[in-house]
Amino acid sequence: MIRPVICSLALLLAAPVAADAHPHVFIDAKVTFQFNEEELEGFWVEWAFDEMFTGMLVLDFGIPRNGELTDRHVKEIQQGAFENLRHYDYFTYIVTDGGREPVSEIREFDAFFRDHRIVYRFFVPYRKPLTNTARELRVQMYDETFFTDIAFDRDNPVEIESLVHLSSDHAIERNEDRDILYDPTNRSVEREGADYTGVAHPYEIELRFRKR
Repeated sequence: MIRPVICSLALLLAAPVAADAHPHVFIDAKVTFQFNEEELEGFWVEWAFDEMFTGMLVLDFGIPRNGELTDRHVKEIQQGAFENLRHYDYFTYIVTDGGREPVSEIREFDAFFRDHRIVYRFFVPYRKPLTNTARELRVQMYDETFFTDIAFDRDNPVEIESLVHLSSDHAIERNEDRDILYDPTNRSVEREGADYTGVAHPYEIELRFRKR
């Protein structure tokens, strides 16, 4: 029997969007773009959660703190602390010349420990043909309530897996055109180095690629 998670993320999913929110869950994200011989197939996402949220998952799902997650644990976490994010586009959006597309499908969900933190890993299918002309797309990750603060990993935020030789480069920038309003007075939990002014701008990956 799957028990409901009683934790920050679950509270976020049950609560209405409010401008007085403040981050209580922190995610360091990594994206790996996957190419075959003809096209971009999509990208793998890894979310490394903060230790407090990790502790809540450990408590709610009876996970050994330093042990291996069993298939049962992974399934329960997916059903109890991930699947409902489909109502929030999995906090992930793809921007191309055709516009901005919310993510509606993910595949191959997994969860595991890394450096005493629980990590979610899942695949976002998104096909885009490879050509000899440079193409561009952007991946945004953010929670519109700012209850969950998502930033890309400082050391290794983007990787490329490809079966053919590519020319590619990427940049990580804040999208200054999209504002997230929140309450800056609640400073009980915060990300190291962050400046809480009441307005946040989501980070995004800008990827450029072409076939050599």
